[in-house]
Amino acid sequence: MSEYVLEDLQCKGLYIYQTTDGYRFTSDAVALSNYVSVKNGGVLLDLCSGSGVIGILANAKNKISHVIMVELQQSLSDMAKASVEYNKIDNITIINDRLQGIHNRLNVHVDTIVCNPPYYKANEKAREKSNEIFIARNEVEVTILEIVQEASKILKDGGKFYMSIKENRLIDVLMYLRENKLEPKELRVLDGKSNKVVLIKAIKGGEPGLNIVMAD
Repeated sequence: MSEYVLEDLQCKGLYIYQTTDGYRFTSDAVALSNYVSVKNGGVLLDLCSGSGVIGILANAKNKISHVIMVELQQSLSDMAKASVEYNKIDNITIINDRLQGIHNRLNVHVDTIVCNPPYYKANEKAREKSNEIFIARNEVEVTILEIVQEASKILKDGGKFYMSIKENRLIDVLMYLRENKLEPKELRVLDGKSNKVVLIKAIKGGEPGLNIVMAD
């Protein structure tokens, strides 16, 4: 079992638990948390929430009434709970559950959804030394299409869906979004030497029209 270490998030005195030799959040997750915008008093749903970094940071930077995190892996949801408890955050709920069919089990409609999904197809990458990391990074337990389908069912009309993806999956993801009534409105390209990460904002039932932004 991996040991926890506390690390400074450098945001409003918040800390987060990380493992010493297992799953650790990346700079992509931090960039995505900075990209998310939630209306005052809104509800944020964080799918594939991992260790909770996106939900915790987005909660600190927006006036959110409630954050719901959904994470399949027990070890990661436990780590997120430990961080929420350490920071004494009282408006975050963490659910350890599969994403498939989660719209039925949650039985809510929300304003904003964010997801840092598994980037790679199940057969694209060799198995990681850590099964925890392998599941987080690869479409072995949930696919991006399934995530998009669930997000569309949970979002209110006009609601916002934010996600990150590698550029080599971008065309597939844009197709999934439009097919599920989530109209891509903005792409923010993060700097990288190859296979860049792209942040996406889509609107449920939005009008066509896409803006492409290069991150500073």
